[in-house]
Amino acid sequence: MEFIKVQKGKNGWKRYVASFIVIISFIFLAGIPYGIVGDWIVRTDGNPDTYYDFKKADYVGLNPLLYFALMNTTFICWLLGIFVAVRFIHKRKFKTLITPNRTIDWKRIGFGFITFFLILSLTSIIDAMLNPGDYSLNKVNLSEYLTLFVLVLILTPIQTTCEEVFFRGYLMQLIGKWIRIPIVLSLIAGVIFGSLHFFNPEMGYSPLLVGADYVLTGFIWCYISVKTNSTELSIGAHAANNMLLSWFITMDDSAFGDIPSLFVVKNIDPAISLVWTVISLGIFLFISLKKYNFTRL
Repeated sequence: MEFIKVQKGKNGWKRYVASFIVIISFIFLAGIPYGIVGDWIVRTDGNPDTYYDFKKADYVGLNPLLYFALMNTTFICWLLGIFVAVRFIHKRKFKTLITPNRTIDWKRIGFGFITFFLILSLTSIIDAMLNPGDYSLNKVNLSEYLTLFVLVLILTPIQTTCEEVFFRGYLMQLIGKWIRIPIVLSLIAGVIFGSLHFFNPEMGYSPLLVGADYVLTGFIWCYISVKTNSTELSIGAHAANNMLLSWFITMDDSAFGDIPSLFVVKNIDPAISLVWTVISLGIFLFISLKKYNFTRL
C-alpha cells in the first residue's frame, strides 16, 4: 500500500474542507491559554519591559522558559485537531498520516533521529572549528538548563511530530490526490511548509537565503516521505533538528526565543548556514534512500 494514495477512510474534497475548518479552529483555541497567561503576566509583573507588541503580534519580555513552554504546548491542541479531523471526518486511523502499514515503525523513527542528530552535530562541530570566534558558552545556571532540557525532551517531539503529520502526512495526501510526480508533490508541500516559517525572526538575517533554507528543508523531508512511503524518517529527523538546536545552540532573533542553550552563536552568515543545510540534508537524503527507498508513485 502506498502512503500518499490513501485507500482507507473517506477522503473526498468536502471532507478535506470540513477537516481544515476543524484543524484551524483547534489552532485558534490553542492560542487562547497563551494569550490569557501572557496578558496576566503583562498586567501583574510591574515590569515595563514586559508588554504586548502589536507590530509583532506577540508578547515581549516573558521569561524565556515560560515562553518556550507556552508556545510549544499550543501544538498539543493542534495535534488534537488533526486527530479529530482524521478519525471522525475522514473515518480512518491517525497512523495513516504516518505509515500505511499496520504498525508504526519506531526503529525507523529512531534511525531518522539518530542519523540526523549525528549529521547535524558533526556539521555544527566543523563550523565551530572553522569559525571559533562565532561560538561562546552561554551564561546559564544549571537549574535553568535542566529545566530547558526537560521541556525540550517532552514538548519538542510533540511540536515536530505535529508539523510532520500535518505537512508530510495530511497535506501531502491531499495534494497527492492530483499530483503524482514525487519531486513536484514534494516541492509544492515543501514550499507551503517553508513559507509558513517566513514570519520567524530568523528571516531578518536574509529573507531570501533563510527562506530558501526553510523551503529546502521542507522539500527534502517531503521527498524522503514520498520515496520511503511514510513520515517516520522525517519525524525522527525533525525532532533531532529542533532538539539539538534547543539544547545546544541559541542566537539572537530565533523562533526558539532567548532560551538558555549551552552555546551562543554570533555573526550569523545565512549563506554559510544554507550551505551547511544543503550538506546535512544531502547526506541524510542519500542515507535514507539507500536504506529505505520504497517506490515511485
